Amino acid sequence: MTKRLFFGFELSCPWPEEYPSGRLLANKDRHLTLVFLGDIQAEKLLESLPHLPLPSFQIAPVGLFDKLLTLPPESPRVVSWHVQWLLKKSQILQYRTSLIDYLKSLGYRVDLRPFLSHLTVARAPFDAEKWQEAFAPLPCFVKALHLYETTGNLEYTPLFSLPLLAPFEEFDHTADIAFTIYGDSFQELYLHATLALSFKFPPLLSYLREEQIQDQLGLIKALNQLISLSDIEEGCPFKAVSYHGQFQNHKWEMIVDV
Repeated sequence: MTKRLFFGFELSCPWPEEYPSGRLLANKDRHLTLVFLGDIQAEKLLESLPHLPLPSFQIAPVGLFDKLLTLPPESPRVVSWHVQWLLKKSQILQYRTSLIDYLKSLGYRVDLRPFLSHLTVARAPFDAEKWQEAFAPLPCFVKALHLYETTGNLEYTPLFSLPLLAPFEEFDHTADIAFTIYGDSFQELYLHATLALSFKFPPLLSYLREEQIQDQLGLIKALNQLISLSDIEEGCPFKAVSYHGQFQNHKWEMIVDV
């Protein structure tokens, strides 16, 4: 049973509603390739999936699409967005190495070209200049790890999936916006909270600064400084992050005044 397979991350993002012309991939088919196997006899791999090494991170890695790439550079055939990881880049690379080692132990040959964190959005034909003009940074996080099968016509079918804990979840709150933010430190909570806000208002990302967050008070102050600066520069839909959200067991209820 020959199948064209690869391991990859499914990413969550506030995808744009409009794009320049090109052969667009559907949102569900966009992915970040971790390890490419190609056309293989898949029986052994499918039987061994219960023993697949698992990532060391439980909360999903977060990042941002920071620039547009047309690949390969000498004769572009795809439009891709590069991912700048905000946390856990080293853990992603370590997991990729363990995945490669495991696949080699099963006797599979894998593509060992240097890892480039990118997600393909469209394939040729396209106008590269128009895509560059239309590009704006967007937040993202890893939704799940999949073993994908390439099924043709720009479609990719998951044969195995490992969902990850999202860095934030929105919940209903009277008159305001509210999120449950997950994190193993105040620093991580700050980045995940910024990501949650930027899913609603992506321009907020450009005001993200490196901050040393030591406690809940510092976390809220840093987020409100971010909102204030954004509002002064270009207008922001948020008024402030409230000081009333509950914090316990590595999660925080963030209430946002709008």
